[in-house]
This record gives sequence, C-alpha cells and structure tokens, in this order.
Amino acid sequence: MTPRPERFPALLRRLDALSRSAMTGLVREAPAPPGAGEAELIRALRVAPRHVWLFRRWLTALDGAETPGDDLDPAELDACYAELGFPPEMARFHRAALARLPELLRDEVSVRELLFDGTDVVPALAAYQRNVFTAHLNEACGRLVRAAAAGRREPLRVVELGGGAGTTTEAVLAALGGTPAEYVFTDVSRLFTTAARERLGVRTALLDLDADFSGQGFDAGTADLVLAGNVLHNATDVPRALARIRELLAPGGELVFTESTHATDAVLTSMLFLLSPRPGVPPLRDGKVFLDAEEWRKELEGAGFALSDILPGAGSPWAASGQLLWHATTVDSAPAPPSALDRLLAGLGEGHVCEVDGVPYPAAELRATAGTNRTDTVGRFVTGLEEAARRTESRPEPNPEPCPEGARGTARHATANPQPATHSKGHPLPGPGGAGTASGPLAVVAGDPTGAVAALQAWAQGTFVMCAAPGTTPARLLSWLERTRATEAVLAAALVRALPHEPSATLTDLSALRRVVSSGASPETVAAWAALGPEAVAPRPVPPPAPVTDEALAALAARAADAALDGLDLDRALDALRGVSRASLLSLLGALRRAGCFVRPDDRHTPEEVVRATGAAPEHRRLVRRWLDVLCEEGLLRRDGDGKGLRSAPGPAPDPAWDIAAHHWSTAYGGTGTVEYARRCAEALPELLTGERQPFTLLFPEGRTDLARALYRESVTARYQHHAVAALVAALAGLAETRPLRVLEVGGGTGTTTEVLLPALGERGADVDYVFTDVSPFFLGQARERFGAALRYGVLDIDADPVAQGHPPGGFDVIVGGGVLNAAADTDASVGWLRRLLAPGGRLVLTEPTAEEHWVLASQAFMMAAPRDARAATGASFLTLDQWRGVLDRAGLRRAVELPAPGHPLEPLGHRVFAAALPDDDPTESETESETESETETETESETETETETN
Repeated sequence: MTPRPERFPALLRRLDALSRSAMTGLVREAPAPPGAGEAELIRALRVAPRHVWLFRRWLTALDGAETPGDDLDPAELDACYAELGFPPEMARFHRAALARLPELLRDEVSVRELLFDGTDVVPALAAYQRNVFTAHLNEACGRLVRAAAAGRREPLRVVELGGGAGTTTEAVLAALGGTPAEYVFTDVSRLFTTAARERLGVRTALLDLDADFSGQGFDAGTADLVLAGNVLHNATDVPRALARIRELLAPGGELVFTESTHATDAVLTSMLFLLSPRPGVPPLRDGKVFLDAEEWRKELEGAGFALSDILPGAGSPWAASGQLLWHATTVDSAPAPPSALDRLLAGLGEGHVCEVDGVPYPAAELRATAGTNRTDTVGRFVTGLEEAARRTESRPEPNPEPCPEGARGTARHATANPQPATHSKGHPLPGPGGAGTASGPLAVVAGDPTGAVAALQAWAQGTFVMCAAPGTTPARLLSWLERTRATEAVLAAALVRALPHEPSATLTDLSALRRVVSSGASPETVAAWAALGPEAVAPRPVPPPAPVTDEALAALAARAADAALDGLDLDRALDALRGVSRASLLSLLGALRRAGCFVRPDDRHTPEEVVRATGAAPEHRRLVRRWLDVLCEEGLLRRDGDGKGLRSAPGPAPDPAWDIAAHHWSTAYGGTGTVEYARRCAEALPELLTGERQPFTLLFPEGRTDLARALYRESVTARYQHHAVAALVAALAGLAETRPLRVLEVGGGTGTTTEVLLPALGERGADVDYVFTDVSPFFLGQARERFGAALRYGVLDIDADPVAQGHPPGGFDVIVGGGVLNAAADTDASVGWLRRLLAPGGRLVLTEPTAEEHWVLASQAFMMAAPRDARAATGASFLTLDQWRGVLDRAGLRRAVELPAPGHPLEPLGHRVFAAALPDDDPTESETESETESETETETESETETETETN
C-alpha cells in the first residue's frame, strides 16, 4: 500500500479515539461512587502499584479531551494500522490489549504475553517498530550516516545504541552499501545482540545506557557517529546518558537519533505498559516518558552538542505521530586548566558522592557539568561549588580515618580519597561520622553559599551530600528532610527561620535530623528548632568520621536489602511463597498416593513399606523418609501410638493448587520461572524417585540456564540476599588500602549473586581482583561469556581442600558463597577449608536457608548429597540457625552480621545472610607453615646435637 501522508493525522486521531473510548469505558464502569477521585478509582479498579503512574496518565489524557463518539468500531484498528504501514500483528496486539485493559491494569496479564503471544520476541517487537513513520525516519538516518562516511580516509566508526529488533540497523546498512564503516550494534539484552549478529552479520556488543561506557569496553573518543533509534527515552537520566555519548564521540563526532516527543492515547493503552517498572524498581517520576522538542534541544545544548537539524519539519504530516529525527555534532572547546573544584572532584574516585533531586551522581559527572550553562538543580549546585572552591582555592585536607561504615573509594587511593557509603543502587546510606553529625548524610540546598562550602568540606571527610532544588517550598523541604533521613542540614537563613513555623513541621518526623546549620540562626530560631528536636548552630568544621563497626555494616546491608524490595507488595509476595510451599507439600503426599500409599483413610504403612512402594533409588530413600517426617509435622499424616506406622490425617487433603499458586506468583513477582520449575518437578516426582528422570534436566532444560537464573533471582528472599551481600562486599572494599580487594566467589553457578555484586563494586569505584569459581566447567564457561575479562575463573569443589586445588592460603580478603554450602557433604569441613583461604581480618559472606522448604523437598533435594554433618542425624535438608552459628564458631570466625534482623517480615522464612570475620591477628597458613618448619628445623638440630653428645 502506497503511503498517503495527507491521511496520517486523521488515522492517528481515529486510533486515539478508539483507545480513549476503551479508557473512558473502563473508568466509567469502575465500582466507585460518582465523582470518585484518583485514589478511589485506583482502589476500585485494583490498579497494580507498578501501573499507577500509567493510570494517572490516562486520567490526564481524558481530562478535557473530546468524548469519543458512539460510531467507534474496534475493527477499525486493522484498517488504520494497515494504512499506517504496521504489520497485521500490531493491530491484533492492540485489539487484545484494549479487550483486556482491566487485567493489564491489575497485572493479571502482562503486555508481553499479548505482544509476544505465539511469536519470537524479536519479530514481535519489530511489528511495533515497522510503520510509515519509523521507515521514513530510518531512511533519513541512513542518508545521514552515508553522508558522514563518504569521502573519509578511514572507515566511519559507528556505534548504534539500543538496536533492539534492528529496524534502524537494516535501513542504515542498506544506505551504506559498500561505503567503508566499522559498525557496532549494541543493546542491553543479549537476545537482541545475538539475533542481530545472526541475521544482519554485524559486530555486536552489550551496552547499558545507564552505566559508564568505558567500563563496558567503549573508551572515550572511539566513535565518529552514535546512532540511536527511539531508545534514549529509556535512559533513567537523559543528561547523564547524553554526557556519556558526548564522551564516547571523537572531536567533531555526530549524534543521530529518533525519538517520540509525546505519548499518544494509542500508546497509553498498549506499549507503555512495557515501561512500568518491575517490582523492586522505583516508579517513573511524574509519569514522564518522552521529552518534547524544546526539552531535547536544551538537553543537547547542555551536554555539549550543537543541533544541526530536526526532521520532519513542523506541520509535515510525517510529524503527526510525534516521532522526530535529531542530528547534532559535538562542540569542541579548548581544555581549561583544572580549577580548585576540578582538583577536589578528581580525587573522589568513581563512586556516587552526592544526590541531587533524588538522583545519585559520581564526581566525574559533576566535573562534566562544571562550566556548562545548565540551569537545572545540578547546574545551580555545581555553580555554587565552583564559587566556593574559588574562594577557598584549596581543597580541605581529607581525613585519614575510615569513611562512613567502612566505605571508601578506589582501594589503592583509599586513605587519601575516602568515599561515602552507598547501597547497590548508589543512594546514600547513613553511617557513623561525617558532616559534624553522629551519623548519616549531609543535606544542602542548591545555590546556598554556606551549603556549597559545607559540601566541599563534607567530601573531604568522606560524607555523602544530598541537594534539594533552590526553589523548594518549606513544606516540601520538610518532607524531603523526613524522607532522606539526613542527620545534618545546611540551609539558607530564610529557610531556617521559616521551617519551624510551617504548619506541617510538628507533624514531620525529624528524628534523624540532629543539626541545622545556618549563619542566620537567631536565638528565637534556635529555640523554635529545639522544640522540634534538632539543634540550630552556626557553621563549624566537620569532625572525622568514626571507624567501621559490625553494627554499621549490618545496618548498611539491611538498608540495601530492604531498598531492593521497594515497589514490591511484600504481603502478596509472601502469600505467593506460601502458595508454592503448600502446593509442593500436597504434591509430596500426591506422589505417595500415586505409589499406592495412604489412598484410603484406614491405610497404614511403615516408612520401609512406603520406600519400597515408591521404588525409590537407594540415593533417594533418605529423602522419602524426610517427606514422611515433614508430612507428619504439617498434619497431613499421623503416626500410630507405637510410632512405627503412619496413617492419613483425618479429613481429605486438597489437590495441589498449582494454577492458583502460579497466578499469585506472577502477580507478585511479574514472572513465573520459579513456580513453573517447582510444578514440573512435582509432576515428575515418581520418575525422579526411581531415577528414571534426572533432576538436572528439569533445572537446565536443553542445557539452558535461563530457568535456573529466574529461580535464583525472582523471589523476595533472593532479592534481599543478593543486595545485602553486594552492599557488604562493596563496603568491605576498604579492607585493602594498598592493593585490590581480593574476592573469591565459591559455587558461582548461574551468576545471579555475581550480577548484583559487580555493579555494587563498580559504583563504589573499588579496585577488585575477583575470582569466580564453581565445581562445574559448564558454569565457568557461562560466566566467561557473561562477565568476560572483568573476572578470573577457576574450578573449586567445596567438598575438598581448596588449597590442594591450587587456591592460595590466606589469599583472599572476602569469600562469597551464595546458597552453596547447603550442598556440602560436611559443612564444618567446607567452612574450615574456606577459612584457610582468608587473609587476617578477611570476611566470609554467605547466604543460606536455615529452615526446611517444601518446594526444595520436591525439586533440588534430589541433587543434594547425603550429608555427614548435623543434618545426618535429623534428615533435614538444611542446618538450623543455631547449627550454622556453631559451624562458624567452631571454625574460629567471629559472627559479625546476621540478617534479616529479628522482627523483620522475612525472618520467619529462614533465609539468612551471614558475614563472619577472621581475627586480624590470625596468622595466614603460609606464616603458620613457616613457623612450623622453623620449629621442626630447631627440633631436628637439637636432636642432632643430643645424638652427637651421646655418641
């Protein structure tokens, strides 16, 4: 069909009207009283928390919009999409989305299920990206890239960001033809890079817009042109993403990208569901998805780009969808000599040093902002810092003491450049010392000169700085101080006077705020603040931070772990866990009944009879006996008075509720990998017992690891543990002051612990020598492919002495084990062996279950060797908490951290995080061996002398 541009606006309006009609009907039919407000509608429609931002966008779109007419027919979708150049799949998808809007809002069905139903992901996504507008803009991209490549002596170096389904790539490669170019297709997902490499034959690489490019193998100045097809809006911070692109480009480099400038009603009811954050990820701020044309212009100028062109022009029918192409070039300027601010920031390493309007920033990005014309909060803050630094013209002397909670910058510069404590997302974590307070970060207001000076002094002391916008109202500032839990605030005189008299002040929780600093604190103001709790004082020098303590490490890890649960409905998540546990428990009983046991209420069987009836292989007979114990404990079986026979408990046992469990799990976690695996294992229990079915084939179907990775990362306990471990190890980066932190991970497996831990170390700027180990070469190969040269790799069997396997005694500062030691045959022996690998003062950081899990009894228990430790006497799968404490104590390790703390919602689940320390004065094995050799030599010499005298 030949495009008819004059028809485009009318077709888009029709699609919007059809979409708006569906939204209007849903809101009108909501079981809420007439005139119900936003909150009432959200409750009435049971909008999932992660979709609330999108529903609010609906209400904004419907407010004042033209009411859809009665002549709308959903069948029009097909004709409209077809004339706009979309494949038929797009109309089918949108029609399905409109029909199931209530379920989409409630998260009972995922838009991914509708979009990718019956098709592979890449073709399904391409269906959305293939239309007249993207085709028109992609052709224009191709022309610009070809023009940039023409006439060059060297091939044009092109890096495409977020290539996705490759629709932009296809057009650009076709336009280049035989023109020489070094083209690199990148995406954050290996799924798309693999598809592009196979289908288009291009060089590919993984690249995350939200992380430092150089740390991902893309060094500064190594690209001549950066291409991005409708992807930059996915960046969590657009200015920071543009700054990274600017750094990647060589002088005179070009940026060519396409972007939408507004969300249509059609997109609001379809593709935007994909942008709702997953559980544990903060929601979109203010529901802002796309920047408008003027905002893009300002962002480009602020990042150091000169805008060359915007296509198509205003008023063109090709611009009706709001999709535009931007062409910009870098603005070159002579480097200025480093200022006092530049010198200070250059010494702060790569970790986040401040938070501005809720967004964390490393020192390098503050340096990039210095001298620009940015007028946002970050620009105002940096301008104030520059002025303060010019006035002082010298960097405050850094404090040589340990930083808050033991966190530091790059290890080899730790003493000179202390760093603030942050969790794995880089946000501040209150800790001992800094900014003249007993604990926690410093809060300042952008543009306040006293606050700028205080920020410089705080960084010299290793304290994290938080900054609010200068126009923040007193009420909002109070709310911000309450939310951030700042312990010291440096405020302008007017704000210091106004805040205590704000009506909401007495209702604000300022229990964390110890001190308010301002030169305008009069006696009346001091008294007003004292009534609220904090002390109001004049500016004074910042005292040194306190040294690291076990309590501080525990608090840091706990906050990081809890932050990973933000956005997750904890009650729903725990209910989902209980549902899977109950279904698994009933499946155990069901497997016994399928073997002919406990079918009738009066059936009586001894454990030996049950084992024989199931045909259990010798290695699984112990497991069947454990099932019987658990079924008795849970009231599904009962023992006879003599204790030898077993009978069914009174009352029928319901069938395993796997469908209900799967629905609850999907609703709580947004995925079903864990429950699908548990269900498949439950269905295969008879074959697993006899050995006809191998458990590894269920966990790694066709040799794939995607199911296992989902299993180890989906649940609330996995999220909590991974982030607690990451925060602990990142904070312990301060252990090594003159060399890299030496980290050994044992039983790395699918790398789900590693993938959280490495970014936490990277955000801290830690210099790390990381050794990833597993007993299986298969997992080592998978890890090499995922993590590359960032790690070293080796084989380590936890059931054998690691020193005999080539790992150096006393060679590691931190040893990490993510849920692996429960697979050891003798936990005491394995922990003792690992202890030999720790340097004096080193830490063993472990995550382990300490309570029986029903779904494990029906799945992974088939892969566990018969234990030779305390579990052998009880038949339990896991050591209890007290038994674990005994293991660590017997190994001579000090128990420093145990999480979650008593009273935490996750505590009853039994999943624990341990950090145990080797005493600082404990000699390494090499030293002990040397002393032993010396003693032996002395004894030998003495014996020889005695023999000589006797002779």
